[in-house]
Parts: sequence; structure tokens; C-alpha cells
Amino acid sequence: MSTYQWINRFKHNSKLVPAVLLLVTIGSDQYTKFLVGKLFDSSTKMSFLNSFLELSFIRNHGGFLGIVNNLPEIHKFFLLYICVSFLLLACLIYLFYLKKRTARYNIPLVFVTGGGISNLLDRLLHDGGVTDFLSIGVGDLRTGIFNLADIYILFGSFFLGYLVFASAPNTAH
Repeated sequence: MSTYQWINRFKHNSKLVPAVLLLVTIGSDQYTKFLVGKLFDSSTKMSFLNSFLELSFIRNHGGFLGIVNNLPEIHKFFLLYICVSFLLLACLIYLFYLKKRTARYNIPLVFVTGGGISNLLDRLLHDGGVTDFLSIGVGDLRTGIFNLADIYILFGSFFLGYLVFASAPNTAH
């Protein structure tokens, strides 16, 4: 098969591109978490760019930026395992099985889905904890600690939101 035929086949296979991007998203996040787990302990901290970017290692048992830390365990389990699993399953069905889907939503949805799958996988592998290691900020104004999957989820969500609202019909008269 010639290179042109391979590229043409790749372009026309609507499931191949999302599948490859999904694997890259999950793989890159899992690899960064693996590296942090090998190179850092809970007391290690590295700063870059005049402390704008900080690397450290924590296991987050409370969802994005610890948002559900104070909930009872049964509620955390329901939100972080059951709800997330159903949402990810719905995204996978949309990406790979739904015949009438809007292709422009595929890429941002892959980022959301890949990030979600990777964090869920991390939670399953590490007794409910997700490896977080990134923080950005200036002086005392800092973000919470997060990971690459969180970046994928936020980027995909914002891009998806933009696409949805940009395509909404203008009802102002």
C-alpha cells in the first residue's frame, strides 16, 4: 500500500483518529504519573521558571483538586467511580458506535475521555488515589496540584463548550 493510500485510508476511517488520540492521551498521562512515582517522594519538590511551575508528588483521593474530599466514602465512591464510569462509557459510545455524530466534537471529546479514563485507571491502580504533581502560580497565588489528565479534561471541555456555543443558532433579534 502506498503512502498516499495509507494517508487517505487514515483520513477516511473516522474511528482510527479518535482511537489513536485516545491511546496517546492515556499513555502520555500514565507515563508522566509513572515517572513522578519513580523519581519523587512526598517530600520532593522542584521549581522551574522562577517557581511559576512546581513539581511535587501527592495521591489525591478526592477528585479534581480534592473537590469531594469532605464527602462520605459512599458518596465519593458513587461520584468518582460509578458516575465517572457511566460518563466515560457514554463518551466512548458516542465516539465509536454512534452513527449520527458530529465529527468536529471528536477531538475535544477524546481529550475529555482520555483524561477521564486515565484518572479512573490511576484511581483503580492506586487504592482510590490519583497521582497529581503539577502546580502553577506566582508567589502565593497558586493552583491546586493537578496532572496531565486534568489538563486534557479542561482543554477538551473548554474546546467542546466553545464548539457547542459557537454553533448555536443566534436567537437575538
